[in-house]
Amino acid sequence: MAVKASLGLFFKRGLRALLPTVLTIGVILIVVNFFSDKIVEPVNRSIRGFLVDTAAGHVVLDAVYGIDVDDENYKHPSGLDAGKVDWDKVGDDLREAYWPFIGFFVALLLVFIAGFILATFVGKRILGRFENMMGKFPVVKVIYPYARQVVEFFMKEKAVTFNTVVAVEYPRRGIYSLGFVTGNGLKKITKTTGRDMVNIFVPSSPTPVTGYTIFVPVEDVIPLPITVDEAVRIAISGGVLIPEQQQNPEDTLAKYGDLEPPSITVEIDPEEMSKVLEGIDDADDQAGDDTSPDRTSS
Repeated sequence: MAVKASLGLFFKRGLRALLPTVLTIGVILIVVNFFSDKIVEPVNRSIRGFLVDTAAGHVVLDAVYGIDVDDENYKHPSGLDAGKVDWDKVGDDLREAYWPFIGFFVALLLVFIAGFILATFVGKRILGRFENMMGKFPVVKVIYPYARQVVEFFMKEKAVTFNTVVAVEYPRRGIYSLGFVTGNGLKKITKTTGRDMVNIFVPSSPTPVTGYTIFVPVEDVIPLPITVDEAVRIAISGGVLIPEQQQNPEDTLAKYGDLEPPSITVEIDPEEMSKVLEGIDDADDQAGDDTSPDRTSS
């Protein structure tokens, strides 16, 4: 039984270590393949079509790739098409000489041009009408809004980061918690309460990557003059690491004999935060060892 429990623990550790990397590589490959197959390759086909089918393209073919469509090598030697251009041969030679990365750079250029146009007043109106139109199709109207939210989350012009550290009365009046402002509240809550609301993420200790999302009236929020890194240190250390500029000049704990100050001082810099989190994971693993069959059967 002990061997079985150890194997399960090792397997879980392996998944924990490898799965994030595998998932990251998988997502990157999906994005790269989609971009290559659905965007870059169609652009390349369009460029090759332009070079083969237009007089201006024939000039580029001759000047850049050395393919002269009037050359006898590209004429049908016999048959009903004798003397006519063998466009299949022209296309084959062009595909061999063509530089595939051209489509990648052209696709990027088109994205920049689209972004420039959509930044204008006319572009915004066009985008708005397009989105309204997308919301009228039965299936598309279910998928498009959520797809847009996902894209905006990862590619928002204003990065989705915690910039403002605040204090809010949570989980009840008289008790204040650290939080990060993350948004402008929900429309329904604002309309129902008649008060301007903001989204607050309240991190938990000692793992600030988890926590609670609450919606608080703006007037109940206390902005704090500390950085996000300092707030994270406070959360990880359980309140031990208070920024020097925010430490009370009076020793509050000394006023009350029943409250003893912390006997251990821990210094954690941003580079060490990940080590603290890893230590928490190791503690979880140790707890798993303590509940093995050999321990519980004794």
